[in-house]
Amino acid sequence: MTSPVCASCGQRIAPGSRFCGRCGAPVSFQPMTTQPLGQMANWNTPFRGTQYIVDQKILAIRDTFGIKDTSGNMLAYVKQQLVSFGPKFWYEGTDGTRLGEIHGKVLAIRPTFEIYNAQNQLQAVIKKKILQLIGSQWWMENSSGQEIAKVHGNILEHDYKVQAPDGTQLAQIHKKWVSVRDSYCVEIQNPSFDPYLVLSYAISMDHTEKKENHHSGLSPF
Repeated sequence: MTSPVCASCGQRIAPGSRFCGRCGAPVSFQPMTTQPLGQMANWNTPFRGTQYIVDQKILAIRDTFGIKDTSGNMLAYVKQQLVSFGPKFWYEGTDGTRLGEIHGKVLAIRPTFEIYNAQNQLQAVIKKKILQLIGSQWWMENSSGQEIAKVHGNILEHDYKVQAPDGTQLAQIHKKWVSVRDSYCVEIQNPSFDPYLVLSYAISMDHTEKKENHHSGLSPF
């Protein structure tokens, strides 16, 4: 079953609407489909290894991330759209190919990000628990709303684990291989779980946590 979405921002379009209710763009109908979550995707992606380095280019006008392998080879870039209704990032291959997108949902009651692949297929939804007294609690759901991953550790310091709901470890984010402050490592520990989802998980949380701590006056950045 498919539903029409806005080609500009990914918002679902109400039947009969000619313009997107979120961004106002003229409607260009595209089917949006889903596929089983957590499993390695079959689409063209450079993320088929188990070890990655995420390098945030903090001097750029917008948030821009470089994703490399541990030999320093650039695999892809993640760039933030300058003008958008809510934070929006896109993955770009080294040849300029669009690889996927991350859409932040402004009108949600909690920080929420939707992850899409290059075919505009919804891959996962990332959410943050509000009113958390100590630390931050984030989790990932599939398109049916079923939890498929959660985090445990210090997100702001890039020292945490990604776990399945049953506690099985899926990935680890750390700084063991890097010395640059705004770089961190993503190590996939369950090869059946899609690295693209883990990378999107880390980037979404990193963007939100730094922004919230900066606004609170607690951030050293």
